[in-house]
Amino acid sequence: WRWNALANYNLAGLGSDRHWLNNTSIGGALRWEDRAAIGFLGAAPDADGVIRTLDKNKPAYDQARTYVDLNASYRFKLFSDRISGRLQLNVRNAFEGGRLQTVSVNPDGSPANFRIIDPRQFILTASFDL
Repeated sequence: WRWNALANYNLAGLGSDRHWLNNTSIGGALRWEDRAAIGFLGAAPDADGVIRTLDKNKPAYDQARTYVDLNASYRFKLFSDRISGRLQLNVRNAFEGGRLQTVSVNPDGSPANFRIIDPRQFILTASFDL
C-alpha cells in the first residue's frame, strides 16, 4: 500500500499588505509506503546442513517509509509588467540523509541486494511567460 498527499498555500490569503507575500506560495507533499516484501527466509536445512528451499510462510519485510517534500515559489513581473516570471525552490526528500536500502535477503535473513536512496535534493527553477 502507498498514499500521497499534496498541499499548496498562496500567502496572499493571509490578507497582508506586504506585496511580496501576495506573490509567494508554499507547499509540501507527504508520501508513505507500507512495508515491502523483500524475500523469504530459508526452510529447515537438509541433512547436510545446506538450505535448499525457501519457506513461503516466513516472508521478510522492509519497514514502512515516509518521505516529505517541500516547496516555495515567488511570482514577479519584469520590464514594466511585460514579462511574468516565477522562481520555485523544491526540496525533495527533505529529511533524507542518503543510505543503502535492502531490497532482497538471503535465506538466513542477511541482506543480499541494496539500492541507493539519494539524500535530499534542492531544485531551483525559473520560468518566464512572454
